[in-house]
Amino acid sequence: MVICEIEFFNNSRGIFYAGQLISGQVVIKTEKEKSVKAVILNIKGYAETHWADTEHDPDDQSNGESFNGHVDYLATRAYLHGSSSSIEVLIEPGTSTYRFACQLPITCPSSFEGTLGRIRYLVNVRFVRPWKFDLNFNRCFTVIKVMDLNSESLMLRVPSQVESQRTFCCFPCRSSPLSMRLSVPQGGFVPGQTVPVEVMVSNDSGVAVEDITVKLTMVVIYYSQPPSADTNKDRFEMVVKTGGGVSTKCRKQLTFDLKVPPTPPTCFNLCSIIQIGYQVEAEARVKGCHGGQSLHMPITIGSVPLTKQLQKEPRTWGEVLPPQQLDAKALILIGSEQHGEPLGSPNPWAADPSIAPPTYAEAKHISPDPQKFLKSKKKSQKRGVKGSQGRNAEAIVFSPLYGVFDLSNQVDEMIFRSNEPKTDGGYVNDGVEKSTWL
Repeated sequence: MVICEIEFFNNSRGIFYAGQLISGQVVIKTEKEKSVKAVILNIKGYAETHWADTEHDPDDQSNGESFNGHVDYLATRAYLHGSSSSIEVLIEPGTSTYRFACQLPITCPSSFEGTLGRIRYLVNVRFVRPWKFDLNFNRCFTVIKVMDLNSESLMLRVPSQVESQRTFCCFPCRSSPLSMRLSVPQGGFVPGQTVPVEVMVSNDSGVAVEDITVKLTMVVIYYSQPPSADTNKDRFEMVVKTGGGVSTKCRKQLTFDLKVPPTPPTCFNLCSIIQIGYQVEAEARVKGCHGGQSLHMPITIGSVPLTKQLQKEPRTWGEVLPPQQLDAKALILIGSEQHGEPLGSPNPWAADPSIAPPTYAEAKHISPDPQKFLKSKKKSQKRGVKGSQGRNAEAIVFSPLYGVFDLSNQVDEMIFRSNEPKTDGGYVNDGVEKSTWL
C-alpha cells in the first residue's frame, strides 16, 4: 500500500494569488519495497471547455457535434524517483519527504468550476508502474486573479446609470411612457461589499407596475476551439430582491442593497476560452398581458477593494496582457539541508493597512452539473480530441475558495439613505423629483 500526502507550507488551505510562490512538500509512505519506472511531481493549471450539441436524445452523447477548448497556464515537472529514461527503480519502505517550490505566473486566471468548463490548478504525483496502470495522487488548489480595483480604470470610481422607456398599445391608442433608471454609486466592488442599486420608475402610462425585481447576475461565456469553434453561456443569479409596485401616473425611487457573495473576479483578458462578467439587472413586472420592462448595467468585481487614494497610473480599460510562455523550470525541488520556507510575494492588499485580510468561502451561486460535463468530455475523448485525453483530474470534485472582505466599518458618503421606511426590496422614496436624479 502506498500513501501519498501533498501539503502546502505557506497556505494550508491551498489559496494563492497569481504571481505568488507555492511551497510545500510531498510525503510518500510505503509498507514494503515498491518497484516503479518513475515517480513524477507535476504542478499544472489549465482551462478547458466541453459541451455537445445533440441532434436527438440530449442524454445520448453519441449523436451530434462536440465542442471543446483547452489552454495551459502552468505545466511543470520534477522527478522524485527515476528519470525520463529509467526502466526500474525501487522505493524503499518507510517515509520519504520531498519539498518543492513553484512560481505562479502573474497572468493566471482565477480558479473556476462551471457547467461547461473549468479553470483548474492542481498538484499531481504520478507513480509510473511497469505493466500496471499509473497510480495518481492529486490535490487541487485555488488561484485568484490579482485585480486591484485601484489600478484599473478610473471609471470604476464614478457613478453609472442606464435608463429605458416603453409604451403600451399601438397608435393611436399608444400610452404615455413607462420610464426606468438604474444607477450605482461606483462601478467596482469586491465580495463582501454591498452594491446600493437605485431604481427610479416614472409610470406615466395607464398600466400599473406590480413589482420591481433587482438581481446581481454572473454571466460566463465559454468558447470552443477549431475545428468546431462556437460559444455557449451560463447565467447564475447571485442575489435577487423584489420591491413594491408603482401605480399609474406615479413616480417612485427604490434602493436595493445587494451584498456581493464569494465569487471569482471579473476576467475578460486572461483566459481565451472562459470569460466571466457581472451585471445588475432590474425588471418591472406590469399588470395584464403586457410584457415587462427590463434593463441591465455591467459592474466589475475585483480582488482588492477601492480605497480613497488614487493610483498615479491606472491601467487602460480593456488592456489585454501579453500571453505568458509556459515556464517548465518554475518548479524546483528543495534539498533537506535548506531550512525554513521560501519567501513569497505579499498578498495584493497588504500595501494598504486599512484593508483587513479577507476570509474565504465557496461560491454557492455557481451550480455546475458534473455529470453533464463528464458526459460531454467522455464523448470528446472517444473522438480523440486534443487536450482531453489522459486527464485524471476530471473525476475530482473541487470547489475553489474566494476572498470575502469585511468593509462594514467603512462609510461611503456617496451612498444616500432615505428616511422613509424600508420595504422588502429596499428603501422607498415616492416623492423624489427627477431633478434630483444623478
